[in-house]
Amino acid sequence: MKRPLRTAALAFLLAGSAMPARAAFEQIGAGARPIGMASAFTAVADDAHAVYYNPAGLAQVRRGEMTAGYGKLFAGLKDNSNLGSGFLGIAQPLKSGKLGTLGVGWLSLNLQNAYREDVIGLSYGKELWVDGLFLGATGKILKRKFGSDIYTAVDPLFAQHGYNTSNVSADLAMMYRPSASFSFGLMLKDLNQPNVGLASEDKVPAEIRGGFAYRQKRLTFDGDISRKDKDLNVSVGIERLLLKFVGLRAGVTAGSRQRREITAGMSYNGNYFSLDYAFIFPLSGIESTSGSHRFGLTVRFGRRHSRARWEFEEDEEVIARILEEKAAQITSMEKELEDLRDQNRSGKLENSWVRKQIERLEGRLKDRESQDLEEMKLRVNQSNVETENMKQKLQELEDRLRRLSAPRPAAPKAAEVQAPAEEKKLPPVPRTYIVQEGDTLQSIAFKFYGDDAKWSEIYKINSDRIERGGTLRTGQILLMPQY
Repeated sequence: MKRPLRTAALAFLLAGSAMPARAAFEQIGAGARPIGMASAFTAVADDAHAVYYNPAGLAQVRRGEMTAGYGKLFAGLKDNSNLGSGFLGIAQPLKSGKLGTLGVGWLSLNLQNAYREDVIGLSYGKELWVDGLFLGATGKILKRKFGSDIYTAVDPLFAQHGYNTSNVSADLAMMYRPSASFSFGLMLKDLNQPNVGLASEDKVPAEIRGGFAYRQKRLTFDGDISRKDKDLNVSVGIERLLLKFVGLRAGVTAGSRQRREITAGMSYNGNYFSLDYAFIFPLSGIESTSGSHRFGLTVRFGRRHSRARWEFEEDEEVIARILEEKAAQITSMEKELEDLRDQNRSGKLENSWVRKQIERLEGRLKDRESQDLEEMKLRVNQSNVETENMKQKLQELEDRLRRLSAPRPAAPKAAEVQAPAEEKKLPPVPRTYIVQEGDTLQSIAFKFYGDDAKWSEIYKINSDRIERGGTLRTGQILLMPQY
C-alpha cells in the first residue's frame, strides 16, 4: 500500500497544509541561499538564483555564475516518501553587462517514480535609462509527468490522456535600486496562467510578489509579500556575513491556510565558489517531519567587471581611492607652494602678499590635511586591510605633509636673492642611529642622504627589528647604510 500513501502524501505536500490539494507548480523555493532567508529574495536577486526569484536582478550579476542545488523535502514522513527538489541556474553578463545579463534555469520536484514536475526557463535582465532601474523577463516550459504502475495502468484517465502534460508560461519583473542600501522588487509569475491538466482544466494561477531589501556592507534585511489565487503570504529574512567568508541566515514565513514556517541557513563564500545550506521547519500543517534540507554550490567564472554604482566598496578599494585623492591634493599644494616661494625669491610679487599666501597654504596643510591623514591612519589600523603597501603610502603622505608644513626661514633680502644659494651640507652618516620622537624611515633617509626614497635601504638592513608597516619606536637603534 505504499504507492497510494505516496500519492496521497504528494497531494498533501503540494497543498502545503492539511487542506485539499491545489494546482500543480506550487512555490517550493529554489536554492539554499534564498531559502535560508525564507525566500524573501524578490528585492535582493543578486546572483544566479535571480532566474527564479526576479530576472530583473540578473543585471546585478557582475561576472559569469552557475549555481546548483538539491533539497530533501519533509524528511522523516511516516510512509518514508522520498520527495526531492533540484535546481540549476546560470547567469552570464553580455558585453560586461552593457547588453544585459542572460540566465538559464531548471527547477524540478519529484516523488520517487510517482510524480515529477520540471520548469525550464530562459531569462534576461538589464538596467535601463534610469540609474538603478532594472527590468527582466522569463519564458518557461512547464512539464508534468505521472508515474506508471499497476494502479495507473488500469485507470482510464491515464489510458486515454497519457502520463505527461506540458505548456509554456511567462514571468515579468522589475527592480529599483536607488542606492547601495535600498532596493525594491516586483515579480509577476505565470501571467498567462497555463493549463497543465491531463483531461480537465488545471491552470497554474498567476502570482504577484513584491519585496523590499535594506543592505549594509555585511548585512541584508529583506521582506516579501505575495498573492497567488486567494492565498496571501508574508516572508522576512536576514543575512549576516562574518569575516568576509562566513554567512548566517534566518527567516520566517506566515500566511493563508495556517502556513507557518521558520528557516535558517549558513554558507562559506570564496572568491570563486560558495557552499550553502538551508533548513526549513514547518510550524503548522505537516506533522511527523524533521523539516526540509537544502544544499547548494555556486561557482563564479570570468573576470569581474568594474564595480557598479550600487555596490559597496571593499575596504581596500575605499582606502586606496582616498589615499590617491589625498596624494593628488598634496601634490597640487606642493606645486602651488613652490611656485609662490619661487616668485617670492625672484621678487616678482609683493613680498607681504606672497608671505600671506604661503602662510595660508602652510596653515591649511598643518591643520586640515594633517587631521584628514590622522583619520585615515586610524581607519587603516581598524580595518582588515593590513597590507604593507597601504601603510607605506600613508607614511609617505605624512612625511610629505611634514616637510611642506615645516617652518621656513624668512625671505631673503633683495641683495641676497641674486647670490647663488650655498649647497646644503648633509650631516655625516653614523653607523647606528637612535630613533627620535616623530622619526620615520623617510625622514631619516632625507636627513642623512638628502633623498627620502632611500628609506627602503634602511628598511632592508633593519627588517628584522622594524615592525610591520615600517613603524619605528622611540629609542630604537637602527643600522645605517654606508655609501
